Amino acid sequence: MIIGIVGLVLLSIGWISETRKLIKEKRSKLDLKFTILYTLGSLCLVVYSFQINNLVFIILNGIVVLLSLFPLYYTIKK
Repeated sequence: MIIGIVGLVLLSIGWISETRKLIKEKRSKLDLKFTILYTLGSLCLVVYSFQINNLVFIILNGIVVLLSLFPLYYTIKK
């Protein structure tokens, strides 16, 4: 479980760092199709994490879904 939490923290730090940069620049360099697929895939992983009752993956994928909404917003906005 500890290794999962360490992974969760490291991935979250990376995502938060990139999301802060994206918000500061107010634009996303990602393709719209990729962003939609990534967000939907992450959402599916959240549902699956609940099904298998794995707290680390529930939190990790929940954070990923929330943070992937920022690139989605800025990709649609441009």
